[in-house]
Amino acid sequence: MSSIPVKVSSGSYPVVVTSHDTGQLRRLLEKHLTSKRLFVFYDAQFYALHHKRLHNDLTVRGRKLIELVLPTGEKTKSLRELNKIYTFLLTQKISRDDFILAVGGGVTSDLVGYAAATTLRGIRWGVVPTTLLGMVDAAIGGKTGINHIAGKNLIGAFWHPEFVFVDTWWTNTLPERELIAGIGEVVKYAGLTGDPMLSMVEKWLRSDGHNQATLRKLVRHSVACKADIVTRDEREQNIRMHLNLGHTVGHAVEKAAGFGRLLHGEAVLLGLWAAVDLSCRIKPACESRLERFRFIIESFLPKLPMVNMNVEEIISCMTLDKKRAGLRLRFVLLDRPGLPLIADQVSGRMVRETIKRTLNVYNRLGGRDA
Repeated sequence: MSSIPVKVSSGSYPVVVTSHDTGQLRRLLEKHLTSKRLFVFYDAQFYALHHKRLHNDLTVRGRKLIELVLPTGEKTKSLRELNKIYTFLLTQKISRDDFILAVGGGVTSDLVGYAAATTLRGIRWGVVPTTLLGMVDAAIGGKTGINHIAGKNLIGAFWHPEFVFVDTWWTNTLPERELIAGIGEVVKYAGLTGDPMLSMVEKWLRSDGHNQATLRKLVRHSVACKADIVTRDEREQNIRMHLNLGHTVGHAVEKAAGFGRLLHGEAVLLGLWAAVDLSCRIKPACESRLERFRFIIESFLPKLPMVNMNVEEIISCMTLDKKRAGLRLRFVLLDRPGLPLIADQVSGRMVRETIKRTLNVYNRLGGRDA
């Protein structure tokens, strides 16, 4: 077990990374619960597979569990589902002394975290991420929110949890698509940090995704990377922008495909390929330095489902990207693995050509129909 601190303006909270040790979750709750009521929100898929085991771990004499199951999928991050949570909490007469626990992937933590941030102007909460993407990215850093028809994550708030409890054992029952979606974010961290993460991803690839020991190391390294960046830049004023590597195009791809048809991490893989291509267009000398990283990204593309998209749809979806600098799009690119750079003077022609090439590679290497 390891505990990685995230230090923010409101204090510090731990990201506990372990495997098959639910006793630690019990201890975290005992430390942070000040009332006898625990509100638990589950992702429906996780609930169907593991509710009994986790329910037993959460049940303590004198504690009242109040539970609600949420739908699975990106479309759950909506005003409609948020209002259902508000109604549930307020009908139960939640107070600021109560505690909320989000159990699920990134969709669950984003949605429930935003409900926690905005109910009674803030209820304390914790996260048990149950997908790889949630473990390495979505649950850490305090970003919460919902989608809007205009784009992804455009409505939200920073609201840090009291703790994040990562049990890598849950990855054993993830469908392959969910695993690859999480790897999309892991590959992002490998691009931001370089070795040893690049070598670990290559080792995991050689095992065809069956090396659990390597996966656990990748999770710990990813958590440590994000915790360090959030600690140094809580509100995304400078280096936290680096965490958006692959996301400017990735979010647009996700929206153009239709939310849910490509998972977030799948779209990020395409966004990472686009970031490499754009990096090489801006700085041709990067080509050789990024060849290894490009090869790693392309190794995962055959595992992505095929969805029809076109260049104009993706460009249109980029116009409301949160990472704009004024009216200009801001891209996180790479000089080499481990050395990110931010560019906001990229020509529209260059962006269009990169997206065209990205779709060509996707259509050539992508896998089955969605």
